[in-house]
Amino acid sequence: MARRDRFAARRGKLAKKVAGRKLDALLVTTRPNVYYLTGFRGDDSALLVGMEGAWLLTDSRYTEEAEGVLKGVGLVTRKGSMMMAATRTARKAGVERLGVEAATMTLAQRGELDEWRGRMAIIPTKELVEDLRVRKDASEIAAIRRAIAVAEEGFRLTVAEIGPGMTEREAVIALERRMQDLGADAPAFPTICAAGPRASLPHAMPTNRRIRPREPVLFDWGARLNMVHSDLTRMVCWDRIPVAFGRHYKLVLDAQRRAIAALRPGRPAGQIDHIARAYLKAHRHGRHFGHGLGHGIGLEVHEAPGIRPGQDTVLRSGMVFSVEPGVYLPGRYGVRIEDLALITPSGHSVLTSQPKGIESVLAEAL
Repeated sequence: MARRDRFAARRGKLAKKVAGRKLDALLVTTRPNVYYLTGFRGDDSALLVGMEGAWLLTDSRYTEEAEGVLKGVGLVTRKGSMMMAATRTARKAGVERLGVEAATMTLAQRGELDEWRGRMAIIPTKELVEDLRVRKDASEIAAIRRAIAVAEEGFRLTVAEIGPGMTEREAVIALERRMQDLGADAPAFPTICAAGPRASLPHAMPTNRRIRPREPVLFDWGARLNMVHSDLTRMVCWDRIPVAFGRHYKLVLDAQRRAIAALRPGRPAGQIDHIARAYLKAHRHGRHFGHGLGHGIGLEVHEAPGIRPGQDTVLRSGMVFSVEPGVYLPGRYGVRIEDLALITPSGHSVLTSQPKGIESVLAEAL
């Protein structure tokens, strides 16, 4: 399907969902959702979508860019408030019931809508666009693969040039620079480099602590490429792998492999989380794994589906998400291994290929 036809098809699906909620139109204000429906990347913009058509609301900074991207979408170059432009455009389109994205609309925006809406009803909605985004098409999967390739090559090149004596911050700077040299627009999120006991902090921020010989270092990183994100976690040791750490690493790797092996359409997401969690619990480390097993990824680093306890979302082909069990031992170290997996019609495919066997933990092996 041609690129512009793809965006039109997505808007058509959304318009039917909007009509099914007895709404005349939806005001899309979340930037990833606007891009998903139009291909337009500018910020401070919104999209009005209904059965009668779609209109992009932006300002003069983005008019030229929008004209070159949009097809089948009206362009409104606003001069004042976004919500004023939205209500005026909606009224011209005959909208009486306007849906809004409740999860991301601010109180200030809602106040402006109330100021300008007149008799128009404002109806909060939840995840109408996100429900479309949860299953990736071939173009989205290809884009995620490209973002993964940049992240993996950047990591391989970085590990070859860093080592003990370098600070966590310096390692992060080197890795992010490598990814951008390879074509990344930016890191997918603030890169984590946590050495030794700091690796027990699941979301540790890099510091000026220097990496020491013979200690495990946790790297959690990804690349953002053309609005699409990747996300991986690997452990690295220089000189040798500590014996106790090696045992915990193999335990986490086994938990991850068991969870990945169970991936297929029709299974509840919470069941996949339970497989990894129960394995760690059986080995007396259930309390050392506090976060969910995974999260969806694509236009956002964290999106649906969530792979966590009690999550009843049924896995379906086209879903892409992380699988990242961990064991965190305060004052000692942490272990996390993260890959991205795609649900296929007959099972699953692991999209990431960065080595993760115990032998690959040694920097010299990468």
